Amino acid sequence: MEKSTPSRSLVQYESFGKFLQDAWLVSFLVLFMPNETLISPHYIWIAVLFSIAIAVNLLFLKTGYQIAISLVVSVIVGLIVFIFNAPFWLFLFIIAFSVWRVQERYAKIQEDATHDGSFFTLLVVMFAISYFLITVFNKTQVVRDVFILAIVGSVLFVLDRIVVQWLRSKNSTQVPFSKVLFIYMSIISFAAVAFALMLGIGSKAREWFVLLFGDIIELILYPVGVVFVWLQSIFTQFSQEPESKNLMKPQKIEVRPQQFQQLDWLDAPGDFPWLAIIISVSILGIVIIIWRLSKNKTEKVEVAEEQTLYERSVSNLNKEEEMPSTTWLYSMNTNLVRDKYREFESEAGRMGYSRQQNETVREWFNREGWQVSENFYEVYNLVRYSGQQMNDQDGEWFMTELKKLLLKYFDKDV
Repeated sequence: MEKSTPSRSLVQYESFGKFLQDAWLVSFLVLFMPNETLISPHYIWIAVLFSIAIAVNLLFLKTGYQIAISLVVSVIVGLIVFIFNAPFWLFLFIIAFSVWRVQERYAKIQEDATHDGSFFTLLVVMFAISYFLITVFNKTQVVRDVFILAIVGSVLFVLDRIVVQWLRSKNSTQVPFSKVLFIYMSIISFAAVAFALMLGIGSKAREWFVLLFGDIIELILYPVGVVFVWLQSIFTQFSQEPESKNLMKPQKIEVRPQQFQQLDWLDAPGDFPWLAIIISVSILGIVIIIWRLSKNKTEKVEVAEEQTLYERSVSNLNKEEEMPSTTWLYSMNTNLVRDKYREFESEAGRMGYSRQQNETVREWFNREGWQVSENFYEVYNLVRYSGQQMNDQDGEWFMTELKKLLLKYFDKDV
């Protein structure tokens, strides 16, 4: 009955994927840093952090998480940036970011692997903000890089989720990873070929479209064009009159030397990227606000769903009480298991392990550090919320697990 818990390699890979997602999002900020390197700094950023993630992941598989290892690896691998003539501030930025995110992703339990998280939403937000800033500051040289980061980031994110789900279900499905990877790469290749064909024949297709339907489109849009020409003439008439009046009046221009002295610092070049840092901090603040709002919204939805399921279970219990006597055996068995769980929860509260309001059982157990299998949560949902039938084997196994938890975690506190 008991299912296997996630392996250590799976947990490490989940942390590895989350770390790379963080690095990929920050690469949009590095786009606006001064380009003082042999190649673009955002590509150096991704390559160095990817190397740090691989090295840290391999070492943690043998030693477990240690902050000293992450610091040493970040410093050693970070020295690669100087090969590409990178500035010293980029080296410090890589070390600080890698140590911080390794701490967050490897030293703490990550969210349930069945949830995709908010990476894709943040990727779209970062792409939109970066493209807007490129348009405002006229940095046309990095437009192509923004699209590359967005497209490759989406492809790698989907690949990461496929690998995680395959690792979680490989014992039950027994599908070879090579087959899964082949199917995914085939889909990506088909999309790339379709895009190349559309790009190649796009100009010809537009010419044929105009040749076939150009007269019809011109006839349909002719009234709209007349209206726009009329509006343009009115706007031009009103905009030219004030300018002509101003030209008739001579104006005296006073030049104050102090003004030039006060504004000289604006044009003075600086070695430190103040503008890029201000932009990066502003974008990061916007992203954090959006992430916090989306996180709070998700928690509210989860509570609402939980409340709905609870109300549904109450209505199901009321219906079961009105059913014939043949159904009382199932109702009594289910209530017996449900009462055992209530006793466990009350005993936990008495021992100082109270469950917080609006906290799910999974969140409660993770907070207290109680290790149970995934099957425990499935049987709990069946007992607590669902109106489906449950066999005696599941009920006995669930009550046995509750007794084990009492003996393992509560007796030591007596």
